[in-house]
Order: sequence, then structure tokens, then C-alpha cells
Amino acid sequence: MSVAVIGPTTFTTTFKLIGAEAHNANDADQTNRVLQEIIDEKRHTLVIIPERFAAETRQTRVDVLKTGSITPVFALVPDFTMETGDRMQELQTVISLAIGTKLEL
Repeated sequence: MSVAVIGPTTFTTTFKLIGAEAHNANDADQTNRVLQEIIDEKRHTLVIIPERFAAETRQTRVDVLKTGSITPVFALVPDFTMETGDRMQELQTVISLAIGTKLEL
């Protein structure tokens, strides 16, 4: 499995130490650009992104799912800014669509 991680150096360093390919991006625009490049290369099966960029990368991630491709898998992980909530909201929405009723957590 090939893993890519996108984000600031403070976020990517740990993942790089365990073998992920690190791509530095310090803002949402850079993250989206790098994410699109990674998707176009089709080399990675897992892409790790800081959760704070969840909203900004959502459309790109949805576009991949619309193609029917099962890879790459996207993992949204909280970073040092501790901005959280987007990941749970996104998961709640997907589960609600799957079961046909709004899931309350």
C-alpha cells in the first residue's frame, strides 16, 4: 500500500517517519492542488489530510468517488490546530444517506 500525506511540515513529519510520502501544503489552495496531483498520478491507495482542510477538499474527494474508484481512500486526521468536527459531520451525513433517515449523535 502506498500512502501519501498532505499538510504543513508539522503534520507530515510523523507520517513521513513511518514511510508515507510527504507533500507540504500550508493552506487550502495548496492542499487542493497537491491532492489533485496525487489523484491524477494514481500511485497512492491512502491519502491523509488534516481535518481542517476537510471542507475545502470535499469536492475533489467526492469527484473521485463519483468515478466509481475505490482508491485512494481519504483519511481526515486532526492536526496541531485541533480543529475537529468536520470529519464527524461528514460521516454522519454519509451514514444518514445510507440508512435513509437522519442520524443523531
